[in-house]
Amino acid sequence: MNISRAALTIAITGVSAAGALGASDIAQMTTPTRNIGCIGSKFDGTSTLRCDIRSHTYTAPTQPKSCPLDYGDSFSLGATGAARWTCHGDTALPPPNGSGFTTVAYGRAWTWGPFTCQVRLSGITCRNRSGKGFFLSKQAARRI
Repeated sequence: MNISRAALTIAITGVSAAGALGASDIAQMTTPTRNIGCIGSKFDGTSTLRCDIRSHTYTAPTQPKSCPLDYGDSFSLGATGAARWTCHGDTALPPPNGSGFTTVAYGRAWTWGPFTCQVRLSGITCRNRSGKGFFLSKQAARRI
């Protein structure tokens, strides 16, 4: 179940208008095909990165019974510690035109806060300041 881009924008705008998040507290990036999208956020001094994939052929992990939403197409990563599969009902994917997201070319890196994501033809690798992270591509997904 994915919420619409408009609903996500309203939710983020509503939080921002309330003063909890400012423009510099959220960053959005996507791969050239827009198949992978990531959103970095900082709230109360805690930074988080989440990346979703739109279409994949890898076998997703078994969905836990505690997750009634989407699972197996998204990783979350804190400033330190291991990446986690995300149970979610929203999306970190860009709209079809990519509006609002920075497109990172293949062979380039995107850095925001404690996170660095390397975008390659083979997929995206994101790590936090402790070197933990994940690899995500159409064919494979794994924590590193």
